Amino acid sequence: MYPVVGEMSSHVHQVEAGETWITPYQRYLADEVLPLEPTEARKIKKNSNKYTMIDGKLFEHGFTHSILVCVSGKQCTRIMAELHEGICSSHIGGRSVSSKAIRARYYWPTMRDDYTRYAQQCKQCQLHADWHNVPWLFHTWGIDIMGLSL
Repeated sequence: MYPVVGEMSSHVHQVEAGETWITPYQRYLADEVLPLEPTEARKIKKNSNKYTMIDGKLFEHGFTHSILVCVSGKQCTRIMAELHEGICSSHIGGRSVSSKAIRARYYWPTMRDDYTRYAQQCKQCQLHADWHNVPWLFHTWGIDIMGLSL
C-alpha cells in the first residue's frame, strides 16, 4: 500500500539491540556519564584508562600490543567463525585463535572463553581431534563415551 500524499511516514532500523559492554565506556569517555550502580561505576572509571574513543568508536590500547578495535555481539561471532574456520580452515584451539584475533586487531573482554567454547562446539574439531589423552580403559572395553563410533 502506498502512502497518501501529504502523509509523513518514518522507518526505524535498529542496528543492535540493547546495550553492550562497550556502551558504558563510550558514555564515560565521551560525556563522563557513569552508571548509577556504585560498583559498576567504580569498575568503569577504573578500567577506562585502557580505552580511547576515536570518531565515536571504542579502541583498547596497551603496552604489549597496538590499538585494538572493540567489538561486541554479532561482530564477535563473525570474527570467531572467520578466524577459526576461515580460508585456511585451521580449526585451532581457543587460546591460539584468541591470540590470532588480537593480531588481527580485535578485542572484547571475554574473547578467550568465547573462543574455547566455540572450538568445543565445532563439529569438525571434535571429529578430527587428537584423542591421545582418551583413557585406554574405555577404548579397550569398546565403550563409546564420547559419542563417536570406534
